[in-house]
Amino acid sequence: MTKIDPYKHEERYLEWKKRASEGISNISKENSDLILRYLNDMEKGLNVASESVKGSRSFIRLNTLKDRLIFFSKKSKKFLIFL
Repeated sequence: MTKIDPYKHEERYLEWKKRASEGISNISKENSDLILRYLNDMEKGLNVASESVKGSRSFIRLNTLKDRLIFFSKKSKKFLIFL
């Protein structure tokens, strides 16, 4: 039985991932690489907190993380994610 995705979160995330594979526009190359690497880790379930449920994150969560990280990266020119 497959899950129903009426808001097309999976489709939206995968389409954005294709477009962003060479870099996210309007932010620095370093930040773009860090964000993409972090999202790949979350997609696989790597580097999650020890208190969190193990496993990959949902497409809803991945879209939310993507939007927030890009927003903060655009707001702050010195934004760095320490992974």
